[in-house]
Amino acid sequence: MRTHACPVVFATHGPGHHFFGYYDKSPFDRAERRLLSHRADHDWKRLARDGDTVAIGVWELATGAYRELATTRAYNWQQGAMLQWLGPDFERRIVFNDREGDRFVARVLDVETGAVRTLPQPVYTVSPSGRAAICANFERLYFPRPGYRYEGIANERWNRPLPEGDGLTWMDLETGEHRLVVSTEAMTRVAPKSSMDGATHYLEHAMYAPDGRRFSFFHCWRLPDGAIYSRLLSANEDGSGVHNLVDTGMVSHQGWRTATEMSLWGRPASAVASLRKSKGLTRYVVKPLLPVYHWLWRALRLPRGSLVGDTYLLVDDAAGRTRKLAPDITFPDNGHATWRPGDPRWMLTDSYEDERFDRHLFLYDHAERELVEVGRFHSVPETCETGYRCDLHPRWGHGGNLVCIDSTHERGERQMYVIDVREVVGEGRAPAPGA
Repeated sequence: MRTHACPVVFATHGPGHHFFGYYDKSPFDRAERRLLSHRADHDWKRLARDGDTVAIGVWELATGAYRELATTRAYNWQQGAMLQWLGPDFERRIVFNDREGDRFVARVLDVETGAVRTLPQPVYTVSPSGRAAICANFERLYFPRPGYRYEGIANERWNRPLPEGDGLTWMDLETGEHRLVVSTEAMTRVAPKSSMDGATHYLEHAMYAPDGRRFSFFHCWRLPDGAIYSRLLSANEDGSGVHNLVDTGMVSHQGWRTATEMSLWGRPASAVASLRKSKGLTRYVVKPLLPVYHWLWRALRLPRGSLVGDTYLLVDDAAGRTRKLAPDITFPDNGHATWRPGDPRWMLTDSYEDERFDRHLFLYDHAERELVEVGRFHSVPETCETGYRCDLHPRWGHGGNLVCIDSTHERGERQMYVIDVREVVGEGRAPAPGA
C-alpha cells in the first residue's frame, strides 16, 4: 500500500451539522457544480428522535452559497433521507423521503421551481433512468434495524419474526404505481436453512445495477440468541430471476462494478462459514466463540474479519461465480466500496476507526493491484460504536474526479468534504486491462 494525500477542495460549515448519508448515491449534480446535503440543527451525538427534522439543502461549490430547499422528518444518521438527484439528467429534480401523518412517503422536488410531488412509498434505490425505485419497508425496519430506521411510526403489525406482506416494492416515480416484487417470506424458501426457523427476517440494502435492469439486496435473519445471518441476492426489476449469490453467513456493502458484476465485503465459502447455516451449530459453537474472536482481533490489531477470511469479493451476477477481488492484498477493514463511474479500474472505499480512532480513505487500482491511501480523518471516539457514528461513506462525483465524504475530524462537527482525486486516478476512464 502507498500513501498519496489528495486535497480537500470544498467543505460545508455551520451553522448546523451537514451530512449526506449512504455511499451508493452521489450528492453531486451531473456537472459537479452543486452538492446536496442534510442539515441538522440539533446535537448529532444521539439517535434521531420522533419530532426531529433535518433540512434538505444545496451548496454551490464555486461560491460556497447554501440554499435550503425543504425539511424532512424521515431520516437516520447512516443513510439520511435517501436524498439524491434524479436521472437521467441529475440536474434539476431531487428525491428524498419524508413522513406524512401515519405513513412514510417520498418527495420529488424541482430545485428550480420548488414544485413538489408526493409519492406513496419511501424510496431506497432509484433506477439510473429516474423512472422507478425499489422501496424497502421502513415500518418493518423500525423493529430489527434501530440505526437505520425512521422514527415516528411504530406499527406493531410489523413487529414479528416474518410478517405477512413484507418485502421490497417497485414504484413508478411518475405515477406512484407500486407493487411488492420481492417477498421476504418467499426468500425464506430460497435455499432454506435450519437457522431460519424462528428467526426475525428482513430485506435491506437494495441497489440498482448501472443499467437499471437488475438490483441486488440483502436477506438477513436474526436468531433468537442475537446472531445475524446475511446473504446477497439479486433479481430482475420486476422481482423475477432471483439469484442467490453469496450465502456464507456474512455479507456487507456491495457495489456494482459493471452491469453484471459487483464487489462485496463478505466471507468466502469455507468450513467455518458453513457452521452458520445450522441453528444448533450457530448457538452452541459459533456464538460462544465470538467473544474470543473479538478479543483476538482487538488485542492483535488484526484487519477486521481476517481471522475468518472476510475480504472483498467479486461477484458475477450473470454467471453466479464469486472470487476474491485481490487475493494478494490484505485490506485493512470492511469498507463502503463503489467503482468510478464508467471505469471498472478504480474502487473507492474506506475503513472504520483504527486504534487511534482514525478512519482511512482508499482508492484501489484493480489494474495494478495496488491500494492507495488518499486521506485519514479522526473520529469522535465516544460515537464510534453507536448508531450515530459518522462513517466516511465515500461517494463519487459523476465525472469520476471528485469524492465526497462525511466526517467529524474538525472540531467534532459533522460536515461534508469534497476531495479531488485526479492526482491518483487521472482524467481518463479507460477500462482496466484484463478486468
